[in-house]
This record gives sequence, C-alpha cells and structure tokens, in this order.
Amino acid sequence: MPSTDPGVPVSGGYVERTRRLVTAAARWVTIGAALGTTISLGLLVVLSPRTATDTAFAFGTLLLGFGVTAWSTAVGLGRTIEGMRDRLDVSSGWTEAGAREAFFVMSWTGAGWVVAAAGCSILLGV
Repeated sequence: MPSTDPGVPVSGGYVERTRRLVTAAARWVTIGAALGTTISLGLLVVLSPRTATDTAFAFGTLLLGFGVTAWSTAVGLGRTIEGMRDRLDVSSGWTEAGAREAFFVMSWTGAGWVVAAAGCSILLGV
C-alpha cells in the first residue's frame, strides 16, 4: 500500500505510468468533447435544440456504456479468452492488452462526448 507520508519517495515507475494514463485519458476526453459538440451542433440543422442535444447525449452515453462494459469484460476475462484462443489454435490478433486499450479509448471518448453534449444543452438553454 502506498505511503501517505510525504517524506517517503514514490516509485518512479508508478508516477510515470499514472502520468501517461492521465495524459491519454485527457486526450481522449478532449476528442470526445469535440465529437459531442460537433454532433450536438450538427443535429441542430435537422432537429430542435432539445432533441439535438438529447440525441447527441444518448449517442455519447451509448459509447461510454459500451466502452465501460467491454473494458470490464476484457479485464475480467482477458486471460481466459487468450487461453481459449491459444488452446483452439485460432490465429487472431486479439490480446487482453489491446482490448483494454481499445475500450479505455472508447470509454474516455464517450465520457467527453456526454459532458460536451450536456454543456451544449446548457449553452442552448434547453
């Protein structure tokens, strides 16, 4: 368990890994926010402001929910799936690490999308 004492040095590997994860999450949240804003404003061409932002929010929520569900499945069953793939001698490029990364991206992009769609809703006064 990490120490809360500021005098105890923290492992450089842990700090570096945390920094990389936070940077990656921020990048994908920003991309998701851009998508959410673009979709919300783009739907204004054909829908009312409330319907446009609600639809964009729903798409973002779908992406976020699927990403979190699939990520947790990859974490929980990843080694089992890799073992079955090896046992059945299936030549696919699927790996636990690759799946975790893909669903990390999907989850954080969805989170940014949802926040941006909600923000657009507030800014449009609906």
